[in-house]
Amino acid sequence: MDFSYIITRPGVIMLIVSAIAIIYALYFKPVKKQKEVPEQQQISKVEATPLDLTDEDATVACLVASIDYYNEVKKDVKVISVRRVG
Repeated sequence: MDFSYIITRPGVIMLIVSAIAIIYALYFKPVKKQKEVPEQQQISKVEATPLDLTDEDATVACLVASIDYYNEVKKDVKVISVRRVG
């Protein structure tokens, strides 16, 4: 048997074509889209007063708290509001 005889048979050609089609179908799998969840904004009923920059203790406490939180989560920290507790 000659090699060209094996390749030119219709069954072998269909087998090769179907194998390629299956490989492409598995390779180009459609990506599922994630549903967009609307972000829930935190709504506080208590009015927040801005940090008094003349109060040195409050400013230092805010800086220390933000540094501690940064060391804990290892991401950028943004202080949104500060209020006195206790």
